[in-house]
Amino acid sequence: MNNTVVSRLGAEALGTLFFVFLGAMATVAATQMAEGQVVGVDALTTALGWALALAVAVWIFSAGGGHLNPFVTIGLALRGRFGWAAVPGQVVAQLVGGLLGALLAWWLYSSSLGDAAAAEAVTHTTAEGNELLGALAAEALLTLVLLAVVFQLGGRGGWRYGLGYGLTYGLGVLTIGALTGGSLNFARTFGAELSASIAGGGLADWGNIWVYLVGPGVGVVLAWLAYPLVSSEPSSEA
Repeated sequence: MNNTVVSRLGAEALGTLFFVFLGAMATVAATQMAEGQVVGVDALTTALGWALALAVAVWIFSAGGGHLNPFVTIGLALRGRFGWAAVPGQVVAQLVGGLLGALLAWWLYSSSLGDAAAAEAVTHTTAEGNELLGALAAEALLTLVLLAVVFQLGGRGGWRYGLGYGLTYGLGVLTIGALTGGSLNFARTFGAELSASIAGGGLADWGNIWVYLVGPGVGVVLAWLAYPLVSSEPSSEA
């Protein structure tokens, strides 16, 4: 493994770690507690926190391409902007970073909030019953929007990419946060659920983890199919 690959994977792992950590910390800061239980969350503050967390992480850890999301990596591969051979390593790095970021946030806050409350503040798979269909559709549609912005800005680098990517992600958190947490990123979901499992108390909901794979996965495919129809860029990518 050459230095370029190590640098790319390290940047993706660290970038995803900081993104999940900062976003989770912002969520905890926006969380209202009463007797050790979560009683409310400021949606706007949470969305802004996740938006800024993603933008800052992309700006700092750009060596990996600034994906920080398995679905972004796969979407760029579908568009021919990222090699398929590099996808598995990129995704693994993102999953590891997401797990470490969630664990770090939980560890820092568990001493003051308690294990269960800290885990509940960073996890988000709450949909059940008939809400699952809405959760799937919401994750798919907002992932489509997120990927469309990434396709438009991705590969150009600089502050515009980080800002546009971050703001679009924050919009997703704001609009569907009450239903799914506005994940749009399996690295974030996986880390949050595993940290909740470690905390115990029955807060983890692995039964719904498929929502955060299938919904955004559909959104990636829809973005790949729809983007050439609405974009002025050439349909064939190098």
